[in-house]
Amino acid sequence: MIPAIDIRHTLGNLSAELGLYPKEQMAAAVRALNRTMTTVRAESARALQREYPGVKVATLKKRLRFRRATREKMSAAIDFSGRRIALFGNFGMRAVGQWGVRFTKLPWRIEGVSGDVVTPAILARAFRQRGHGGRASVMSRWTKFRQSHEILLAPGVARALAERGIGEALVRIGRSRFAIVFAQEAKFRLSKRSG
Repeated sequence: MIPAIDIRHTLGNLSAELGLYPKEQMAAAVRALNRTMTTVRAESARALQREYPGVKVATLKKRLRFRRATREKMSAAIDFSGRRIALFGNFGMRAVGQWGVRFTKLPWRIEGVSGDVVTPAILARAFRQRGHGGRASVMSRWTKFRQSHEILLAPGVARALAERGIGEALVRIGRSRFAIVFAQEAKFRLSKRSG
């Protein structure tokens, strides 16, 4: 399941109060939706950075896909990526010795490729390794046996949105922002009509 942010508003009531024509209402609504979702996207990245410390806001924004509203399709959306975040190069990772790693900041959850939660004891045994394609990863052994190692990852931003309660806050921000932006767009269109 991909989490979604659903922002609804009573456009009819807002536009009736302002005296907009249907064509003006459509243009104001499309622009207001896109401006609102731009704000929600920025707030999403800031909120996610608290859950993924040490990861740049720009990196998190790349995991949020913004679908713009148009006159034909009156809905704007932000899609949150479910792809997990590599520990290598993130979270204040530092190399220790020839193969070891240490982190100055940790995400809200670390898990193996299988989805099992990583305990502090397993994280203490973490090491870095390059795979066959040359891609670097942080790995750890789950038991004392050599072949019991697994790549360690942080969950994707879609999971953080659902499990960390970020979604409800974003919906509140979006709803209040949309009312403000729609009123601004409506006033702009009314000023063009009289000018």
